[in-house]
Amino acid sequence: MINVCRDKCLDVANIFRKMRFHIADFTDERFFPGENDDLEDILRFFFFAVAIDHRTRIKGFKYAAVIDGVEYKGADLLFKLLKDKYDEDPGIFDPANMMKITPNDIISWLNIGNAVIWDPETRAFLLRDAGFKLVKLYDGRVKNLIDASGGRVGGISGFLGLIKVFRAYEDPVEKKAFLLLKFLLRRRLYDVKDPDMLQVPVDNHLTRIAVRLGLVRPSKELIDVFRWKRKATFEEDVIIRLQVRRAYKLVALKAGLDPLVMDDLLWTMGRSCCRVCCVNCNNCRIPVLDIEGCPFKEVCDSYATEIKINEHLYEDTWYY
Repeated sequence: MINVCRDKCLDVANIFRKMRFHIADFTDERFFPGENDDLEDILRFFFFAVAIDHRTRIKGFKYAAVIDGVEYKGADLLFKLLKDKYDEDPGIFDPANMMKITPNDIISWLNIGNAVIWDPETRAFLLRDAGFKLVKLYDGRVKNLIDASGGRVGGISGFLGLIKVFRAYEDPVEKKAFLLLKFLLRRRLYDVKDPDMLQVPVDNHLTRIAVRLGLVRPSKELIDVFRWKRKATFEEDVIIRLQVRRAYKLVALKAGLDPLVMDDLLWTMGRSCCRVCCVNCNNCRIPVLDIEGCPFKEVCDSYATEIKINEHLYEDTWYY
């Protein structure tokens, strides 16, 4: 159905090995709690924010706004507005409050100007589910969930196994779970005992880059979902993203990089350079790099092609 190209993974790993890029520490207080804030408040913010951090831009919805002269879009805008609510009162992220969140709450929090968040009903449901189960299973404390994992990512009783009970984190490919881990690790809020279990959080941006580079190559039977001639099924989406994750894991191993660190570059590149439209391989600026243009263009399958393949067509999901 879709195969990992090992030779291409090695080519990309060789480029990664020579790179020096900025690693985000997630301390920018426009988006994230301060380092000296109450520990449980910080953990709750990340836990609930990531729970509803999935696609903000689909057909018919553009999620961008200018606030105090600065344009924010997509996940940046979502985190900015959630952090504004946190600044008003961190208690808003108390699970007892999250259990009562309504779609109207989501709309009032996350809509601003012409920016309209899609699926407020789904996001409200995910917060209610997360709040209820956090209270019932972990006495309302994210710290208790973290402690229960014993610092292990893998296994039934590890972080990934425990967090799947929450509907927001049930994705078989574990995008949100690994994104949450990325925040926790970078903020030194989690001590991992099995770092070999870490993976990139695979979303539409990372999938698009993997397919264009040639890290994964779809079969003839599957190619139409990447040309947007038909929608992928749930099963196809899972299989595609699992293979993409495998490819990036191989790249990370060969490059000697933490997959979550590698994700800093990939996700930023997917938003600023290797986009669905307006592809800019030669002149784009990638914020985490001090260079101009895509660093992978010389080994990219799509660089010399006029029509760029996209990620598979699959939007009706809260997994990413």
